[in-house]
Amino acid sequence: MLLAAARYGYANAKVRALRSRKLTEQDRHFLLTAKDLTSCLSYLATTSYSPCLADPEKTIPELPTLERQLAQPLLGHYAKVVYSLRGAKERELILALFRRFEAENLKIVLRALFANLNRDAVCHLLYPLGRLNDLDWDTLWSCKSVSELLEHLRPGIFGQSLQHALPQFEAQGRLFPLEMGLDFSCFRILRQAISALGSRYDRTVTEKILTLYIDILNISWVIRLKKDYGLRPEEILNYTLPEGSLISLACLNHLARAEDIAEFVNHLPPAFRHELSTIRDWAKLAQRLETYFLKALARIFSGQPFHIGIAVAYLLEKEIELANLITLLQAKARNLPVEEIGNRLSWQITESVYVPAG
Repeated sequence: MLLAAARYGYANAKVRALRSRKLTEQDRHFLLTAKDLTSCLSYLATTSYSPCLADPEKTIPELPTLERQLAQPLLGHYAKVVYSLRGAKERELILALFRRFEAENLKIVLRALFANLNRDAVCHLLYPLGRLNDLDWDTLWSCKSVSELLEHLRPGIFGQSLQHALPQFEAQGRLFPLEMGLDFSCFRILRQAISALGSRYDRTVTEKILTLYIDILNISWVIRLKKDYGLRPEEILNYTLPEGSLISLACLNHLARAEDIAEFVNHLPPAFRHELSTIRDWAKLAQRLETYFLKALARIFSGQPFHIGIAVAYLLEKEIELANLITLLQAKARNLPVEEIGNRLSWQITESVYVPAG
């Protein structure tokens, strides 16, 4: 414990200080019940998101631009966590988690290349990666073809996975195989970074987080590939992540073939089935799964404090906060009712939950 405290004392204090700046229950209540998007942004400007917001009384940027602006605190926190860690392997794990944002920006580059759009046309969709960025974006933007772009990616990061997906891209004429290849690459890098950790406790905790994350992503992806993309069950299995904790390949096969939501939920392991047994709407499954994941992340902060899992759990929590915030703003822009918005958020905050003092 003393060695762990010495190794993680400063990082633990940094993470908990950052975590204290998350949106509070009061913040979530007032954001949810704001009368419109302008009022919502006015309140958001009183929170820790204030530095990345323009004056809402003067101008409201387009939602895609606003969404990327709101990602600045999260990506800045990634950098603060990395620089607070003493060990190179621990820093490499957080950087592996950060690679997912590089992958999302790479998807934008690929889509622009595929649609023959220039950088200026899509720059507002890019995550502001900041100091942790490790890719030569100027070179990547100058590429004239997908194959040329792949030549400029390091094999050990994204290049190898994209090369494997290139034949499917060329055969299908769509970017989906390349985008899934990027996702697969991110989790391969994460798995390698976890395996390289020197502490068995660090490996155990982060492995538990990662495998639950993979389980939840696989369930969500099966739903999306079934409902949004209309893929056949055998195709869906090709686009799921290996090495989850509870969701086996056989389970994924059953989920991909389920005819309705009741059958889908019935094929899940007991832990998930209990959480989702009351759901009758496909759209609410992902929200409930996210809530389940948030509960699991929160439990990590009540245990032994000196390990890398604290940093991983916080950053994933912060990502989910950002995703919920974006969902909320999109709903406010459409003037949706408060109850309907609340049903879309894993915060599980409704108008009746928070009662102001006095």
